[in-house]
Amino acid sequence: MNNQWQKKAKQAQKETDAELANQINQLTHIDAKELQALLDENSMNTADFNALIKLIKDQTKSNNDKIKALSNIQNGLEILIGLAGKLI
Repeated sequence: MNNQWQKKAKQAQKETDAELANQINQLTHIDAKELQALLDENSMNTADFNALIKLIKDQTKSNNDKIKALSNIQNGLEILIGLAGKLI
């Protein structure tokens, strides 16, 4: 009997995880038009945006180093705030 409950609990956890993943995907999905509008709104071209993303993903830099480098990218902070606003 205990084994049946464990199986049901595992199945419920899988279903809950799948539903949560789906909801997060829906909330965080930004399509190409929305991204381009955000870039245009902040006067940023795709090359600068790619440099910004590369900087953020660089795991060799500390957060302080990233902040210093971010200040050198024109409108970098504004675009990140815009992206965060879309995700929240």
